[in-house]
Amino acid sequence: MAFSYPIWIDTHNPSYKNQFSKSMGVKSSASSNIKIGTSASNSYDFASMRVETAKANNGSRVYNFFVDDKLVKSAFYNNKLKDKMKIVYSEADKEEELKKEYFSKWKAEEEAKDQEFRNKRYAERLAVNG
Repeated sequence: MAFSYPIWIDTHNPSYKNQFSKSMGVKSSASSNIKIGTSASNSYDFASMRVETAKANNGSRVYNFFVDDKLVKSAFYNNKLKDKMKIVYSEADKEEELKKEYFSKWKAEEEAKDQEFRNKRYAERLAVNG
C-alpha cells in the first residue's frame, strides 16, 4: 500500500505501456491484487482477480473470470449466433448444465441396467420355482 487506505488494489495489464492504468481496455488478460490494512507497512493480501479472453476453435470468444485462481464465471460470445452471449457462473452451474443436457441419457442408461437386473432375478426365480 503506497497510501493509508484500508483497501488497496494493484492492477496489471500488459496491453498498455503503463501496465498499472486505472481504467483500461484489455486484449488478452488483466489481473488485480487486493490488499487490506491500514498502511503500506501494515497491509495484507486479501484476494486476487484475473480476467482472460481467448478465441475458441469454433470462432467464439471465451471469457473467464477467476478469483484466487478459481474459475467463477465464463462467457461465450459469438456474433454469428442468434443468442450471441452465453454466461456460465461457476463450476457448479456448469455441472448442473451438463446434468440437464445428459440427464435423460443417464436416466435411460440407469433404467436399462435396473431392468436388466430385474430380468436376471426373474429368470433365476423361474429356474428355481419352475
